[in-house]
Amino acid sequence: MTKTLQCDVNSKRFALRIARMIDSRLIWYKHYYGWADQLIATLDEPPTWILEIATIKYYPDAVAAVNRFVYAEPFERFDGEECDDEYIACLYLRNESGATSWATFLNDAGAYTDARGGRRCCEYFYEMLNTLEDNEFALAIQEQQRAEVGSEFMSAIQMLRPIYQMFMGYFREYNSR
Repeated sequence: MTKTLQCDVNSKRFALRIARMIDSRLIWYKHYYGWADQLIATLDEPPTWILEIATIKYYPDAVAAVNRFVYAEPFERFDGEECDDEYIACLYLRNESGATSWATFLNDAGAYTDARGGRRCCEYFYEMLNTLEDNEFALAIQEQQRAEVGSEFMSAIQMLRPIYQMFMGYFREYNSR
């Protein structure tokens, strides 16, 4: 059985990270079913959002279940820039895992930031995408851009990477059944 990362499942901030990971499609039910089942088996009173996602496959419904907890009373304030950085970090980790191309990452990050504020606006990503396209998707350009974005969002990437690695363990268990 995969080892669960020490986390506070009653923390709205932690739950919001999980919602971002699901919403960005970094993780999906094959990643969180085993995790939720293990928490349900070990916690005396698992939070409702954990009980709910243990049976939800459709990712928008899973995000909604987590968000019902995150945005319920008592209300908490979250740093919007930090949350946006974490969403970009999720997209970055998807690319790093090979799930998306670098061009797709840039397009998705641009589309996400277009509707939000944040530290980097959509033009940051779209200009990189234009440069990449103008240079016929040259690997050297991709590596330079990947290094720049990795450095720019290092804090968020480092925050999410161990959580993602934990979920990958559950994903592998799910697929080995």
